[in-house]
Amino acid sequence: MGVRRANIVVLCACLFVSVALPAQKNTQTGLEDYTRKLRLAPGLVINVLIYGGHRISGELIGDYEDTISITDVSPTGLGFNWSMTYPANASGHRAVPGQEMKQSHKASLYYGSDGVPSGYTDWIRLSDSVYTELKAGKKTSLDFDGNENPASIQKIAEEDLVALVNERKVKLHTLKAKGENGWYLWVLDNPDFPIIMKGDSSWHWIVPSFNYAEASGKNLVTQLQQKGEATTHAIFFAFNSAELKNESKPILNTVAQYLKINPAIKIEVQGHTDNVGGAEFNLKLSQNRAESVKSYLVKEAGISAGRLTTKGLGLTLPVSDNSTPQGRALNRRVVFREVRPAK
Repeated sequence: MGVRRANIVVLCACLFVSVALPAQKNTQTGLEDYTRKLRLAPGLVINVLIYGGHRISGELIGDYEDTISITDVSPTGLGFNWSMTYPANASGHRAVPGQEMKQSHKASLYYGSDGVPSGYTDWIRLSDSVYTELKAGKKTSLDFDGNENPASIQKIAEEDLVALVNERKVKLHTLKAKGENGWYLWVLDNPDFPIIMKGDSSWHWIVPSFNYAEASGKNLVTQLQQKGEATTHAIFFAFNSAELKNESKPILNTVAQYLKINPAIKIEVQGHTDNVGGAEFNLKLSQNRAESVKSYLVKEAGISAGRLTTKGLGLTLPVSDNSTPQGRALNRRVVFREVRPAK
């Protein structure tokens, strides 16, 4: 079984560079502390950025993104769908037994058709036992399902990270731990949701956003009502592609409902990208993504094509620094702008 998994399993995280992640700037001032408000609940979509990802065998895959959609949460266990972009190009479903989430000192990082290995929890939800000991400052054993293992980890600091929750920048408090093998892990200081927010090892990952589809959709509508313009990072596409991912559809359905209730409103759909791939490539990609959003709203949601226009702006209007993974994630966005008659 171990040999077979080495051939099919890919890393479930999203790395940005093959060197250590840059220190996060102190931008938490004035942000709401959302650490204990995050809920591991059905409908939650977790976006993960991975750089230097590799197979369990050690074979390099590269940089990609992983989208995790929670489907089931109960005392008996946790279930979620996952989907990785190119070059990982993999997807599936996982189920984690409730007992392992209570006491396991093993966490799975590598995803494939075998599911969660026996005796393991998952990196998105470390066990109660590991969290409790880490929080108390104790050295606690922790193994991953690969050739590289921390063996044990211990808290060395506490650090606030910034992430998007339902399109809002918030502060998330983490327990920064160091493993015996030199790995650094940032674990969310939430006993009900101790996800590894960030990992710095021979490869790297970070979680830049969490979205509850219903709340994100309502926030979009509120933005449109108040400002005539709304920005979302919760519309996901395949890597370097205009193909919409299923996790995007609840958000778009909410936008469609708003347009049906307000039949006089016309909307321009804008696509924005980061700078990876160059200006010409991203200009075309952003236009294609805007067209893809329009196509869904017309063909699947029943909005008249005449009410929607598209514009691809590529990398020309960044809202953050493209030199960091977090910044690039913020720059990849879709904007809906109400088109009003000229006065």
